[in-house]
Amino acid sequence: MTSLESAKFLALSGSISIFFSAWIGVIMLFPRRPNRDAGEAGGVNFKQIGAAHIDWIMLGLMQGLAGLLILLFAITPAPYVLWLMAFGAWLNPLPYVFRAFGINAFVFAGGPVQRSAATLGGLSSTAILVSWSLIFLSIASR
Repeated sequence: MTSLESAKFLALSGSISIFFSAWIGVIMLFPRRPNRDAGEAGGVNFKQIGAAHIDWIMLGLMQGLAGLLILLFAITPAPYVLWLMAFGAWLNPLPYVFRAFGINAFVFAGGPVQRSAATLGGLSSTAILVSWSLIFLSIASR
């Protein structure tokens, strides 16, 4: 995969992430009612959904920036580096979504669902760190 193809992959994934997050922002408007608490509606903590919404935007921008670095430095990372970046960026906001429904995915405790959610958060963060590290190593070894 060339550096241009790699950059296109990350730019497209990041752009879709931002588009997806924009739809979440629109959808979050509907359950709001003047007589309800601003943070909760129908048992869902929308403050946590809002955190995931912002996280998907930021991680979409992160993917675009990684694609730009790949293009500017003309590096050709292995496809798994790109997939690690996309995997991490797409799944990293999910702990906020779990917490919106009462599952604290930021603590590795509780039952199997909570532990699985926390594991997913840890794996996604690790995938992002590994992919960035490999991109920086590719730049440094040029």
